[in-house]
Amino acid sequence: MTATESLKDAVTYAALCAKLAWLTHQVRVHAETVTTLAAMVDETAEQMQDAAETMKALAVDDATTAEFADAALTMSGAKDAAGAYTSAADSAASAADDALLTVQSDHGGIADAVDASPVEMAEAAFYTQQ
Repeated sequence: MTATESLKDAVTYAALCAKLAWLTHQVRVHAETVTTLAAMVDETAEQMQDAAETMKALAVDDATTAEFADAALTMSGAKDAAGAYTSAADSAASAADDALLTVQSDHGGIADAVDASPVEMAEAAFYTQQ
């Protein structure tokens, strides 16, 4: 489900605020997970590189040593990609935070007035312009 699809069913101010807060939280949780995994991959890449250097010092065949070095290089690339993902996730979470602040700033007063009003709101059709 895309963010846009997720927001389509947020037909009230409160529902939209709740959805935006939820989306921000989800993005931050996923970014944190990716950051944790990237740290583990980076540690493994260092271990693979150390193993390749140790094998080279022990005169292990070049093909085996190269496989370990290549694996370490691939893992380092994955770590770099995870960093880019985390950066993009941070930007997305900030955008969702900004959207929530905009919704609250533009419509929060209306929601407060409606909540404080002793009069029930009319059906939505009453408020549509023709």
